[in-house]
Amino acid sequence: MSLPTATYRLQFRQGMNFDRAASLAPYFSRLGVSHLYASPLFQATPGSTHGYDVTDHNRFDESLGGLDGFLRLAAALKAEGLGLILDIVPNHMAASVHNPWWRDLLRNGRASRYAQHFDVDWSMPRVLLAVLEASFQSVLEDGVFSIECETDGPCWDYRGTRFPIAPESWHLLAQALPKGTDPGVMSPDRLPAWLSDLSNKQRLDEALRALSSDRAFLERLHDAQHWRLAYWRAGRDMLNYRRFFEISELVGVRVEDESVFADVHRLLFEMLEAGHIDGLRIDHVDGLSNPSGYLHRLKETAPGNPPVWVEKILGDNEALADDWPVAGTTGYEFAVLVGDLLMNSDGIDTVTDGYRAFTGSSTNVAAMLAEAKHEILTRNLAGELMLLQRLLVRMAALDPQARDWGPDTLRRALIAIAVSMPVYRTYLAPTALSPEDDAVLALVARKAVQIYDLEDPHVVSDVLRLFVEAKGDDAHYFRQRFQQTTGALMAKAMEDTLFYRSSRLLSANEVGGTPALIGSDEAVFADAIAARARRQPAGLNATATHDTKRGEDARMRIAAIADYPEAWVRAVKEWDVLLASEIDEVPDPEMRWHFYQALLGVWTTGDLDDLRERLSSYMLKAAREAKRNTSWARIDDGYESRLGEFVAQALSADSPFPERFSAAAARFIAVGERKSLVQLALKLTLPGIPDIYQGTERADLSLVDPDNRRPVDFPAHDSALASEPTPGGDFEQSKLALLLRLLRLRKSWPQLFAEGSFLPLDQPMAQQAGFFAFVRDFAGQGLLVMCDCAAAEAETDGQARFTLPESWKSMTLRSVYPDAGVVRTGNTVFSFDAFRESPVIVMQAESMD
Repeated sequence: MSLPTATYRLQFRQGMNFDRAASLAPYFSRLGVSHLYASPLFQATPGSTHGYDVTDHNRFDESLGGLDGFLRLAAALKAEGLGLILDIVPNHMAASVHNPWWRDLLRNGRASRYAQHFDVDWSMPRVLLAVLEASFQSVLEDGVFSIECETDGPCWDYRGTRFPIAPESWHLLAQALPKGTDPGVMSPDRLPAWLSDLSNKQRLDEALRALSSDRAFLERLHDAQHWRLAYWRAGRDMLNYRRFFEISELVGVRVEDESVFADVHRLLFEMLEAGHIDGLRIDHVDGLSNPSGYLHRLKETAPGNPPVWVEKILGDNEALADDWPVAGTTGYEFAVLVGDLLMNSDGIDTVTDGYRAFTGSSTNVAAMLAEAKHEILTRNLAGELMLLQRLLVRMAALDPQARDWGPDTLRRALIAIAVSMPVYRTYLAPTALSPEDDAVLALVARKAVQIYDLEDPHVVSDVLRLFVEAKGDDAHYFRQRFQQTTGALMAKAMEDTLFYRSSRLLSANEVGGTPALIGSDEAVFADAIAARARRQPAGLNATATHDTKRGEDARMRIAAIADYPEAWVRAVKEWDVLLASEIDEVPDPEMRWHFYQALLGVWTTGDLDDLRERLSSYMLKAAREAKRNTSWARIDDGYESRLGEFVAQALSADSPFPERFSAAAARFIAVGERKSLVQLALKLTLPGIPDIYQGTERADLSLVDPDNRRPVDFPAHDSALASEPTPGGDFEQSKLALLLRLLRLRKSWPQLFAEGSFLPLDQPMAQQAGFFAFVRDFAGQGLLVMCDCAAAEAETDGQARFTLPESWKSMTLRSVYPDAGVVRTGNTVFSFDAFRESPVIVMQAESMD
């Protein structure tokens, strides 16, 4: 299967089904991408908005059009010469009664054929289902429970959700049978046939409803099940199955088991064999027990050897594992690298000083991350911590050197080690410790002792030794679960906590990055791109995804704050004084500083009602994720009401604030738009495969999900495309023109972009700081890209000079974007005033030989 020249990420559901996507195939082809990159398409829970809560890996979602609809989509794509990349979810499934595997497990317990499909701790007698709005006894007394009968047997109903009752307890329901009925019908073999007589079912239903009022009976029946219903808060520390992060509704799948692997991938492999799917994206690869083992099995068994991309967040100085047989990552690190390049480092200190003075908040990101990780591990992931502690205590008891460490000491060491992890996880194989993991654990050993006041720091080295060397089932399971837990811990602490607590400059708070971002120079950027190209030349270049915290153009607007930091700090103070005079109770300064940046990212002159609705939802989510004044688990209605009122009044048509904000925001928006064009050009021309997130052909001023998953106005996009946009118009026209020209060039010169060399150009003029240029070169074809990374329109003199490679002496240059390029003398190119008109210049080169 061939690699894409460019992908288009499309979110299904919420109005996007197979037939609608099929109708858009001509649009994707005219745009210039080679592959549609689809969100998960297999059957998910009813009403799912994203598809990551899979209920059946072997059915296409009926709400999207089922198998027939999928085949129509595949045919429509092929008719336009387009391939299909599918996002799959091997790590987890929905813990839902709509999931036939999970339903069977709930009904039959350890005897279920699917008991080993899920990562369940079967040492506990029953599967805990943390789904109730209060304790079991409270709900029982409220009379909410009832017993119903479905086609697969009796069920326990709780507000419309029906949990299957174990067949071995059906005899308890025999008293509900009509008089004279053989009690033996209450068996899996006989009950379905007996219920096929509708009069029998009607009489049984009536009797079961009457029986449901007997609370003592219900308690006895509940105690006889393979599951136990519990208060939803019990999920934090009492679940006996592995979750996805802290989401109790998603249960871990043991895809490392060969038979489970086969069951999960059966339909997928059929579609690969038939040629309907051309590549795979693996969701949350770090959640798997053994990512390398899974990826190798996939390579060995998937028909057609499709290219595979993994959703993997790389930490500082972390490279994609050499032994993973993948095309690359989904590109979070690319977005961070580009954002770092386009950050004006000179303005960071002023922004930081202004932030500290306004909020009083700390900017010690390392300490704040450690605090957040400790909080998440001991609260949100308390159940995972308790499991690891139990396993570790048993492991230590068998070790002569470690057996004198008590449970609490081991727990404290566990916390210190997990919090000190500098990356999402290690990848310890059963028989080997890689040099990369060895270096990580050596760093952890030092850091854990330094930041935690352990009574005897030697416990850390003992725990790490057991982690690496201990043998036996407990040790194997401990290694698996610890590595899976540290990935969830980092994600929840960094992306879903720290990003909302530390709002110094929100453009830095992006998936794969860190609030500590301070910018990088062109040489550092070039080295990082070259290193990435060596390891994953076909990695995706992403600047927006369904999981990024803000849209690609919103992020660049916020990054522009560092270009004019004094003006920003001054404006924030003025806005704050104005709003304080209008609003009785304003939220805390951290949230206000956060609000002004978020508003800059999405600001448009026009529909205040839409802005007010979007910002209200966003600020509520931001406050809950920060977990300071309110949270998802402990909602403070008063605080949330005041926050919502602040947003509503600030964005009221009667307030002078919107007009004043718009006037001050104009310069940041202008520079942000120039940065956005540079970002787009780099995504489309640097080594890797550009990924276009849905709707980002034009201005992407979205916020975090669900805002960035709103339906796209494709008719408007199609109309803009049909107009053949040219550079020099408004931002959206210039952006679309740049996208179209470069995507079409990628299609016509695929080998240049897939195999061409990447060579940064010398910058002989000292005053050229902030300019970045490079060439791509392959067999007589070349591309010259020159960027004004500072992008400060009012301050650039528009002049730069770059020296081309000697091999380019016989190459002719032709403008790709904008319509006028540079002046060339020998092997030197001069931009003169070109950068005044556009922050990016792209020229096509061909050999005259």
